[in-house]
Amino acid sequence: MVAGGTRAAGLGGGGYGLSDSIAFNSENPALAAFVTKATFRVAGQFGYWQSSSGGRNDTDGETVWKDLRLYLPMSSKWRLGFGAEPRERVDLNTFGDHAAMFGDTSLVHYEERNVWQGGNIELRIDNAFLLGERAAVGVGMVYSILDNSSTHTLDFDNVSETSYYRDAAYGQTETYRGWTADVGAFWQATSCLGIGAAYRPRASGNWTFEFEKNGADSLLKRNKRGELPGHVLFGLSYLLSSRVIGVADMQLGQWKAGDLGAQENITDTRKPENPLFLSVGIERMIGRSVVKPGLNNWGLRGGLYYRKHYWPLENGSAIEDLGVSLGVSAPLSGSQSFLHWAIELGKRGMNENKLGASETFIRSSLEIEVTENWFVRTRPRIPK
Repeated sequence: MVAGGTRAAGLGGGGYGLSDSIAFNSENPALAAFVTKATFRVAGQFGYWQSSSGGRNDTDGETVWKDLRLYLPMSSKWRLGFGAEPRERVDLNTFGDHAAMFGDTSLVHYEERNVWQGGNIELRIDNAFLLGERAAVGVGMVYSILDNSSTHTLDFDNVSETSYYRDAAYGQTETYRGWTADVGAFWQATSCLGIGAAYRPRASGNWTFEFEKNGADSLLKRNKRGELPGHVLFGLSYLLSSRVIGVADMQLGQWKAGDLGAQENITDTRKPENPLFLSVGIERMIGRSVVKPGLNNWGLRGGLYYRKHYWPLENGSAIEDLGVSLGVSAPLSGSQSFLHWAIELGKRGMNENKLGASETFIRSSLEIEVTENWFVRTRPRIPK
């Protein structure tokens, strides 16, 4: 799931170096320093997937909330933010047909189904500080709640009642809770060029593991200290004209063995391949003309992204995502509030034969953003 907000999703998931105060990419906490008014935004997302493997197909849909943020200008230099966001999502199914010989029985057919699912929700407090008019720094305290699960089912043909053909299922569930921090910076190097970067160190927290067989027998449940991977973000923005801007962004993960948890192949001793995310986008920014209202003031954007994510269960291969995105922003109530919409179209698992499955997906998100002069003291005017 592309993080950072709906505007970021329309740009291909980027905008780490884009300082516009409207619906900025919240993955770089320094960008909040350019908020001029109290800002509240909330978003929802609908996703639809079609998975295929070996000629078989399956469809799935999901509706989730996407972004919940509140930013408050505490002084002329300091901005305080609160947020909650479902940051990551993993959902992949594989299928397989097999035949086996049990004792002196005839050949028996069974189907194997494997499902990996996971999600990560972040709760955060951000502080951003202006350094003059062209630079800013930010730091965010982040509390992560992650759930991963894997289920594996062996479904035998119902040709006999003997114990040889008994269906079996086993699964592993893990939950992580822990703290980390985001440190970000932004610099408007020239009137056209903006540069942004952010760093997240590895998180430290508590893992809970549980292993079940046949949905009833709890074979293992234990707790231990553990970590989550960090990442580095880097982004550029360049003003092509008075209202058109281009962005290019990169995200590189920092992974170690064991980070995949329930998705990990314990027999694979190779070092995980660090995930990589590249995106480019272009935008016609929101206008504020009162002479030419309507569509002239709408923001339009598009993006393209490539993502690679390590997946050790199939010969050390990597999941690859390739997607395109479009987005629209419309000012509401005299340009004090905004409505942002984005749609993503893409394919996951470019090589089905190597990975074992592939998916095509479509995701659409809608966000409303309200900006107001909250907590601002005004002096009453006394008529002369």
